[in-house]
Amino acid sequence: MTIRATKAIRGDSSESAVPDSMPDPAAAAIRRPELVWLSEVLGQTITAMESLEIGASRGFLSTTWRVQLQTDPASALPSSLVLKSESSQPLFQAIARKRNAFAREIAFYQTIAPAIKAPVPRIYAMGNADDCWLLMEDLIDHRAGDQVRGLSQDEVRAVVRAMASIHAQFWLSSELTNYSWLPANLYWFSEVDHSLLTPFLHDYSRRIGERVSTVMAECLAQLAEIDAAIACRPFTLVHGDLRADNVMFIGEDHNPRPTILDWQSASSSLGALDLAYLLGGSEPLAERSGHLEELLYLWHGDLQANGVADYSLSEARRDLQLGALRCLAVALRLYATLYDPDTTVRGALFHDEAILRHCAVVDELRAWEALPQPIAA
Repeated sequence: MTIRATKAIRGDSSESAVPDSMPDPAAAAIRRPELVWLSEVLGQTITAMESLEIGASRGFLSTTWRVQLQTDPASALPSSLVLKSESSQPLFQAIARKRNAFAREIAFYQTIAPAIKAPVPRIYAMGNADDCWLLMEDLIDHRAGDQVRGLSQDEVRAVVRAMASIHAQFWLSSELTNYSWLPANLYWFSEVDHSLLTPFLHDYSRRIGERVSTVMAECLAQLAEIDAAIACRPFTLVHGDLRADNVMFIGEDHNPRPTILDWQSASSSLGALDLAYLLGGSEPLAERSGHLEELLYLWHGDLQANGVADYSLSEARRDLQLGALRCLAVALRLYATLYDPDTTVRGALFHDEAILRHCAVVDELRAWEALPQPIAA
């Protein structure tokens, strides 16, 4: 993998590196396709280019363009690349900066991606923590996962197996602790505005039911204890935003092969969190119904087949319940965007559907059984 980097990565993953105030989108240094700049960073004269913004309402923390290139002389560069830069939405831009999202992703591609045992996009050039962009392989021959439509059972199985191989590769790996850029147990939904609970339940309690409403309230009350319980479990490399819009597929519908995108939320944490996030956010209830145990067995079985020992199925199930509880925070974070005038129609549909899916998977898993302080539900 050949990568051109403009500067070294700043290995600061602390939240204090970015102020709490929301950035001014007008002042944001959002990198857009420009012919002279592309020639400079690619080390190749670009004689002509066309760009089209893609993935609108799909990415939380970024904006992407497909860039068609013509070079002189002809080069080994592909005819099109994807440019990924910061989000223009103030809410998600603030989250990305506070979580050092681009610093994480750039460092991931520099350090981990070359050895990872699952398909990830090729990177042709990249910025740094202060100039946030990536020039990536354009997987134009792949089909994109669709968050609103959701993933099929075959697609979910394929993603579960791909992530299981990654989880196994980095299971309790001391390598992860050596990366100053990789935080432990830090997600884009780590912080929760507790004041959202009352309006959320007003709008959603009839749709999610009394039991899950009670569990939601208990999750917020016990959030610190849930995080402490997660920190005591076996750690691995976690994607942190494993959902349909961050996966591309190639191959037949019954045998899809996934490529996993958007490693901005990577962290060292509970592997089952990725599983809970994927099942709770991206698989429609009609597809998921009756398959949860099968998917748990698949993930756990692949961990074992890839060398993970001393991790029982009962532990995996409990960790999945714990991950599902933690992912209820996703529902509240998405709820906060529903009344934002910048949220598109597709974005609102995506967020509403994800809220209901995350709540439903908590109910299906009886996830309240993993609460540090048990409740009767």
